[in-house]
Amino acid sequence: MKFGMLWIVYLLLGAGALVAPGAIHADGDDIVLVSQSAVSDFPNGVKFLIRATSPDEIVDIRVYFKKLGQSSRSSYRAVEFEPGTEITGESQILSGRGGEYIPPGTRIEYSFAIQDTAGRTLRTEDQVFVYLDNQFEWKTLTDGLITLYYNGSVSEERAQTMLQGAQETLLRMGPVLGITPREPLHIVTYGKYQEMVNALPFRAQAVRDNLITEGTAFSEERVLLVLSEGSGYLGTTSHEFTHLLVADAAGRATAMVPSWLNEGLAEYGNIEPGGEYDRYLSQAIANGQLRPLWFQGTFSGTPNEIITAYGQGKSVVEFLLATYGDQKMADLIAALKRTFNIDAALEATYGFDQYGLDTEWRKSLGLEPLAPPEERVTQQRVTPTAPATIVPTTTPAEVAPQNTSPPEPPNTPGPDSAQTSLGCSPPGAAGPSGSDLAVLALLASPLAMLSAGKFRRRR
Repeated sequence: MKFGMLWIVYLLLGAGALVAPGAIHADGDDIVLVSQSAVSDFPNGVKFLIRATSPDEIVDIRVYFKKLGQSSRSSYRAVEFEPGTEITGESQILSGRGGEYIPPGTRIEYSFAIQDTAGRTLRTEDQVFVYLDNQFEWKTLTDGLITLYYNGSVSEERAQTMLQGAQETLLRMGPVLGITPREPLHIVTYGKYQEMVNALPFRAQAVRDNLITEGTAFSEERVLLVLSEGSGYLGTTSHEFTHLLVADAAGRATAMVPSWLNEGLAEYGNIEPGGEYDRYLSQAIANGQLRPLWFQGTFSGTPNEIITAYGQGKSVVEFLLATYGDQKMADLIAALKRTFNIDAALEATYGFDQYGLDTEWRKSLGLEPLAPPEERVTQQRVTPTAPATIVPTTTPAEVAPQNTSPPEPPNTPGPDSAQTSLGCSPPGAAGPSGSDLAVLALLASPLAMLSAGKFRRRR
């Protein structure tokens, strides 16, 4: 996630002098920093405040900042103040509709550069601020690199369970992904959806009225936002926390991790999984409705198709780990970091591409392999695709077998799927950028319609 066009390198100050981050430079120590701070202006963003004095008029102040996470990109803003020898200044970075969204729990490093008319400069020491919803008092629980923030609507017992679940997920998935995280990971949880809704990225009113987001991971900021209300909170925490770990492992190649792999790993790492994905996958197999794996780089289509895609990704990941072991999966992620191409990474690691993996997986289930991709495309030109059926139940849809209708190619939704892109793409996932938060998310209980007509979902 970016602060728009703000992310740039440190600029030259004054007459071409480069001021190093974190260092203090003051000719004769004449510029004096009285105070500096950052405060939450949730949900609008972060305000930076400064007071300083100098023997000569202070004419320029800039605040330098960067989000601490996957990226090291830095930016700056001018500080507003009245020039003088004693100044009070303020600057703000916006979140939401006025700027790029900043999730609660984000760590922001900042410092100020001050210059007066005599050419003196002062660069203040770096400070770290954690951006939180200032409507609530926040308590913290910490275990190693993981810190969980919770407010008064969440019991300490439930918060502790969530933190333990995240640690258990890390112990389970660290060897699978080949990582030992070195930077902090933050979890922010609300006990009521009415409290959390303003902390979420902007969504259209129709979406906001009909979908309840239960959890979403922000990989660049290394932040997880979770609703701890209800009974599925632990599974949501574990699933979404795995997304943070996948992004940690993939690094700059996070956007190249296809949804079938990202979501398959998230469900493999889920310490409290449900059975919906397996049921939908079994139904799709029985009805001959499985899409090719190479069409699942981004999940799209009807809710039935998307829930099935989760089951397919989960099953494929389980097949790879059961057949080839944890180290090969870690090798696959490492190869993806080198190649930025999933087919090349699969070839380098396992000796087959997505088509070959799809073939091996289908054989392991006793299914006939698909035709090679080129032949499949030819068939699609002459065979129409029947629309899928959306059924508002928590069990797989009872639909007639459609063995003669090949699956639709990517980005070609069926007649009833134009508004149903519900994939759990975490930030940085393949396809429509998760960093832009442009895709909808996984239903936490697939197709579970609430009495109020709302869907529950994870990102």
